[in-house]
Amino acid sequence: MSAEDYDALTTDRLLEMFVDAAKRFRLGRSQLARLQYLRDPHAPKLDTDIDARKPAAEQLWATSNALYPRRPIAGVERMLEDDDPDIRATAAAYLGGLSPELANAASKGFQAMLPTREVLALQRRARQAPPERPTLAEMSDDELVARFEDAGSRERGANLLDYVENDDDKDVQNRIVGEVWDIMRQLKARGLLPRLLPLFSSDNPTVRREAATACLRIAEAQAVETLEAVSQNDIYDGFAAREALARWCAQGTIVYGV
Repeated sequence: MSAEDYDALTTDRLLEMFVDAAKRFRLGRSQLARLQYLRDPHAPKLDTDIDARKPAAEQLWATSNALYPRRPIAGVERMLEDDDPDIRATAAAYLGGLSPELANAASKGFQAMLPTREVLALQRRARQAPPERPTLAEMSDDELVARFEDAGSRERGANLLDYVENDDDKDVQNRIVGEVWDIMRQLKARGLLPRLLPLFSSDNPTVRREAATACLRIAEAQAVETLEAVSQNDIYDGFAAREALARWCAQGTIVYGV
């Protein structure tokens, strides 16, 4: 088909053809296979024969070029949230400019193994600073423990931000990490670090990692086990978990003041 033939099609038909080509192109499954290989070098590789995928690639280029001027944002956003990883990844790659924030969340969702909307919510929450009052010193013990978990959740969102596209995002991450460390110091000063032990089983890997790091002195075996699990199973928090373990093994240090 020529470009004119594609231009003559309805928007709904173009979206259908884009989805069909996305499933055949298998971009999402290729990305997931690479991530699995990073975790397990013995994982089976996905067949990614370039020649076999060429017709699908040509159809993706043709349909996306015809779709862009029409700006079918609602249709694109449905694809960015689709359960099929191939549809989600290909929409982000070829049509992401029509919904940049959601496309970024869809792309980050592959590494984090999270739905697009959940990643977007975490990103937005990270960028929203907590209230200035009460200060950490003014908080009750329960409030301080809750604030630690909240800060860890926001740090998870900050890890999913895009530092290339937005320079301010790095400042957001640094601010939240500093906040987590300040809370650790306050918890230690009050003798409350044992209150973080239940967070070792949190659904949020950043909360698990930060809680385990804070508790290395008081529950070393359990904390090390938690950090090792995070280091092996999470692409974002894995590096930080390995760093925490390396510092602890080499120097017996956590965070200054903890």
